[in-house]
Amino acid sequence: MGVVVATGEPAANIATDRASLPVYARPATRQFRAFNVGIAKTGTRSVAGIFARYRSLHELLFPETVAALEARERGAKDDADFRAFLRWRDALCDLDMDSSSYNCHYVDALAEEFPDAKFVFVIRDCFGWLDSMLNMALLIGPISPEWLVGYLGRFLGPSWEADLADRPADLRRRAPAMAEAGLSYWARTNRFVLEHLAMERSLIVRASELSDSLPRVAALVGVPAETLAPELSRLHRGRTKYGILHDLDFAWLAEIAEHYCGELMREFFPRLTLADFLRSHPRPS
Repeated sequence: MGVVVATGEPAANIATDRASLPVYARPATRQFRAFNVGIAKTGTRSVAGIFARYRSLHELLFPETVAALEARERGAKDDADFRAFLRWRDALCDLDMDSSSYNCHYVDALAEEFPDAKFVFVIRDCFGWLDSMLNMALLIGPISPEWLVGYLGRFLGPSWEADLADRPADLRRRAPAMAEAGLSYWARTNRFVLEHLAMERSLIVRASELSDSLPRVAALVGVPAETLAPELSRLHRGRTKYGILHDLDFAWLAEIAEHYCGELMREFFPRLTLADFLRSHPRPS
């Protein structure tokens, strides 16, 4: 057995209380090939943690992959070059589980380039996702490098700025546009993943059911369920809350959520309403 040394976050480094976490030895060679293709803030760190006994990393080559993705999107890198980058990235660490929040944007290429790969797609309800994304962006914005500030704009649109948490009036004014951009991203990107998943090699899991789905996750990749790490299935739970959704006009937010997300919400979260979410997530004091 050997320990992976790689350019990403291993399970032992991805929780707030690191001292209390177990540290597991990992295989020296790849046992299987799997990708988590859920969008950011759906448990990508937790999925990496679940596979702590295997070659698992979170956000592998984060800035490099975001740069390659953006280069492809603006036409500076063609599809062949981008796919060559994905093959190089995969071979660099020979991961069993690559749990990165941007895999969702090229799930089609992953499915075609790696016909042996398995895919875990974790989906979270749009209200919880938007609330969590806003909380994270406002918290880390002031300490984020320029490339990460730009990446967060992918989720929250052009109204997003890194120091908004320190500018309450601007935050209130910009919050509706950021919320609409976020809901549009949630719907558009989840729909893209669902359209391009290799379903015969994939497992779709609601984020709230991840901990209870470990036997199915293990079966997908062909390992014993007892080799997974359930104690690492709830990593990186945000503690700083801004309550932005409570400050938005309720009727407007409900209408915008229905416009962008209604179809997918009825498919995956048919019983959850905005009123339910706000009741279960009270405004922070």
